[in-house]
Amino acid sequence: MDVDITARSRDRERLWEAVQGGNLGLFEWRPSRTVFFSPEFKAQLGYQDHELSDALEAWLSRIHHEEQGAAESLFQACTEQPHGRARAEVRARHRDGSWRWILYQATAVYGAHGRLEKILGSSLDITERKRAEERNEWLAYAVEQSPGLVVISDTEGVIDYVNQTFCDVTGFSRDEIVGQATGFLSHEQEAFQKHGEIWQAIRTTGIWEGELTNRKRSGGSYLERARIAPVRDASGEITHYIKLAEDITDKRALMERLEYLAFHDPLTGLPNRNLLLDRISQAVAQSQREQGVLAVVFIDLDDFKVVNDSLGHTLGDELLVEISRRVRGILRAQDTIARFGGDEFVLLLPRLDHEESVIAVIERIQAAIGEPVWLDGKEVRVTVSMGIAMSPEDSDAAEELVRHADTAMYRAKAEGRRCYQFYTPEMDAALQERMELDQAMRVALDEGQFHVIYQPRVNLSTGAVLSLEALVRWQHPIRGQLAPDRFIPRAEETGFILSLGPEILRQTCIQIRTWKDQGVPTVPVAVNLSACELRDPAVISRIRTVLHETGVDAGDLELEITESAAMHHVAETAHKLSELSELGLLIAIDDFGTAYSSLNYLKRLPVHAIKIDRSFIAEMEANPAHHPEDAAIIRAIIAMGENLDKQVIAEGIENRVQRDFLVDNGCLEGQGYFFSPPLLPQDVAPLLTGISKLNK
Repeated sequence: MDVDITARSRDRERLWEAVQGGNLGLFEWRPSRTVFFSPEFKAQLGYQDHELSDALEAWLSRIHHEEQGAAESLFQACTEQPHGRARAEVRARHRDGSWRWILYQATAVYGAHGRLEKILGSSLDITERKRAEERNEWLAYAVEQSPGLVVISDTEGVIDYVNQTFCDVTGFSRDEIVGQATGFLSHEQEAFQKHGEIWQAIRTTGIWEGELTNRKRSGGSYLERARIAPVRDASGEITHYIKLAEDITDKRALMERLEYLAFHDPLTGLPNRNLLLDRISQAVAQSQREQGVLAVVFIDLDDFKVVNDSLGHTLGDELLVEISRRVRGILRAQDTIARFGGDEFVLLLPRLDHEESVIAVIERIQAAIGEPVWLDGKEVRVTVSMGIAMSPEDSDAAEELVRHADTAMYRAKAEGRRCYQFYTPEMDAALQERMELDQAMRVALDEGQFHVIYQPRVNLSTGAVLSLEALVRWQHPIRGQLAPDRFIPRAEETGFILSLGPEILRQTCIQIRTWKDQGVPTVPVAVNLSACELRDPAVISRIRTVLHETGVDAGDLELEITESAAMHHVAETAHKLSELSELGLLIAIDDFGTAYSSLNYLKRLPVHAIKIDRSFIAEMEANPAHHPEDAAIIRAIIAMGENLDKQVIAEGIENRVQRDFLVDNGCLEGQGYFFSPPLLPQDVAPLLTGISKLNK
C-alpha cells in the first residue's frame, strides 16, 4: 500500500522548528535504558551535541545534589502515573560552572499491550524566570519588613495591601483594612477633607508629599510623613498607588519638647534667657514707636543657698516653683517673668505709664513673696533683692538692660537685702570694682598672697597670754596690706570664702605645728568659721583632714562663729557644732549681742565662750557712765555667761578705762590694741615663752 508521507514530514519539520525557536530541549528514555538528548537539551547546559553523551548518568551527574532526588523521581512518577505528566524544577551545572534552573517535564508512552514503551520529555531553561521570582520575593519581603508604613491601593482608592509595620503602628489587622477606602484612615473631618485634596493633587501632578494625621484602631491618632506615587504597568498605565510613610509622632513630640526647652525653664515652665531677651527687644521696639516706658527687673532670692543646704534641692525646687507662681499671679497679661537659672528671675514690664509705676508692682511682689511658704510641713520665709533698669533712660538694648538691672540688684543686696534699687551709671564702676576684686582674690590665693597674723588674748588682770586669734591679711603686690573688711564680705557673698577659709585654717595649723617643733609652748589659737563654711556639708571632714595632715591636736584650735550664723537653723547648727566639739575643738560665739538670740537655743549649743562685740566697748572710750545702755548690755552679757557657765571674752579694748570697767564687772579675758596689735608669727614666739606679760 502506498502512503503519502509528505504532509507528515512537513508537520515534523514544523515541530522541530518550533522546538528550536523556543529553545526547548527534548529527551527520550526507553526501558532498555537507551537515552536520547536533543542538541537543544544539551545546549541548555552549554554543550554541543557531541560533547555530552546520551547517558542518563551523564545528565544526573550535573544535577544539584539537593535536587537529584527530584530528577530521579521524574521517571518514577511517569511509571507510577501513566496518564499524568511529571515535572521537576531543578538546578543543573552549566559548562561554565554556573547553575541553571531547568524545568523538566515527562510523559509515559505505552504500547498496545499496555507495556511501557518509552518516556518522552522536554526541558526548558527557566533561570531568568526563577531570578525574577526571587527578586519579587525579596522585594515583597523587603516591603513587608520595611520599618516604614506601606499602603497599596487601586486606582479607586481601595486598599489592596498594607505591610506589617502599618498593622503594628495602627493596630488594624490586614483583614480589617484591606478593602477599605483610604479615607477610612482619616482621623478628623479636616483630615478627611485633606484626603480629598491629596487625591486631587495626585491625579494632577502624579505625586504628593506631606504630613497626615491618621487614626489608630484604638481611636487615637498618629502623625505620619508620607509620599504617595502611582504604580504603572509595562504599558505605562496606572494600576495602583503606593504610599510610603513614617510614623513621626514621637519625633515631632521630641522636636516640640526640644523647641520648648530651648526657650523655657524646665522646672518652672517660665521663659528662659533666650525668650526673654527676644521679648525685651520686641517690647523696646514697640516702646520706641509709642514713646513709652518699660522696666526690666532682676530678682534674686536672699540666702537661697541656705534653703537648699538645709532642706535639700527637691524642696528648694518647690520653693522656686511657688515663688514663680506668686509672681505670675501679680503680673499683667503683657508682662513676662523669666527664670535665668538658680534663684534668679527677671521681669519685663512693658507699656508703663511712667517710671514710678514699677514701684507698685515691686512692692506687691515683695509682699507676696514675703508670705510664709510651707515645704514638707516646714514654714519657710524668704525675701528678695531687686534691681531695676528702665528703657529708654538706661538703655534700649535687651542684654544691656538685663545687665544694668543685675548691677542694681547687687547694690540692693549690699544695702541690706530685702529691698530694691534703680540702676544708676555709677553702679557700673562699683560692679567693675567688685569683678576686679573677685579675680584678684582668686589670683591672690593661687599666688600665696594671703597670710595669717595673730592677736593675743590675755588675762585682763595679769596680762598673761591665754590664747591667740588668727587674723587673715592680704599682701597685695600693688595696694600693699589689705585689712579683712576690704575683701572678707565679698568673699562671703561670692562663696570664695569656701576656698579662703580652709587655706587660713591650714596656714594656722602649720604655724602651730612649727611652734611645737621649735619647742615653743603653745596656747589655743582661734580661727574664724564663716556662716557659709558652717553650712557646707563637707566642713567637718575638711577640718578633720587638715588636723590629720598637719599633726595638730584638736585642743590646739578654737573655732569662732558669729552669733547670727549660730542662730540660723539652730538645730542643724547645734548638730554640727556637737560633732566639732566631739573632735576636741573649742567653740566660741563671736560678735555676741549684735543679733537676736534665744537663750533657750544658746544653752543647747556646745560653746565654751562668748565674745562681746567690740561695738559695745568702743562707746566707753572715755567714761562708761556716759554710755549707760552699752554698759548695761556688757554687764548683762557677762552675767549671762556666768549663769550659763560660758567664758566671756571682750574684744576691741583700746584703753585702761575699758579694761578696768570689764575687770570690775567680772570679765577676765580680752584682746585689743591696749595689750597688743596683731603680730607676725615670729613676734608671737617670745610671748608664748612666758618671758613677758602684756599687762599695763
